[in-house]
Amino acid sequence: MGRLHPARQRPTAFPARSPRNGRPEPTGRAHILVADDHQDTRELLFLILKTEGYEVTLAADGEEALGAYRARPADVVLLDMVMPRKDGVTTVRELRAEFPTVTIVAMSGDADAWHDALAEARAAGAQLTLRKPLEPWVLLRALEGLLAGRRSLNGDGLHRSA
Repeated sequence: MGRLHPARQRPTAFPARSPRNGRPEPTGRAHILVADDHQDTRELLFLILKTEGYEVTLAADGEEALGAYRARPADVVLLDMVMPRKDGVTTVRELRAEFPTVTIVAMSGDADAWHDALAEARAAGAQLTLRKPLEPWVLLRALEGLLAGRRSLNGDGLHRSA
């Protein structure tokens, strides 16, 4: 009675991953470009996004973000509005002019000007605006919605690197 019949043995493959936090796993590995001048914020966003299975590229300001996007387009650009060298609104305008289909999420936590900065970003072409500090679940749900919209419009809708 000891051994099971080979057809009845448990398969050696790992089971499919179960949903995280009640949400399905992202299909494919979407690429997110995060631009923020605060290193702590960049590192926190990197950790949150990597934990959820996203590929992440980091930039410290708008100039770096433009260079990174030119080198490897991202599925979503997560962009702080108040940065040195090139601010977020200018970066939104330049990204939108050079890459008309870019998906941009503008974020700001500047106590004095966050509302105006986010309104300007929306007018310049950001699809979504979020106020910092970001709640991780709000950010993740926002990304899921944007990526689902891209997939439904363009097949899978995601950029693929060669």
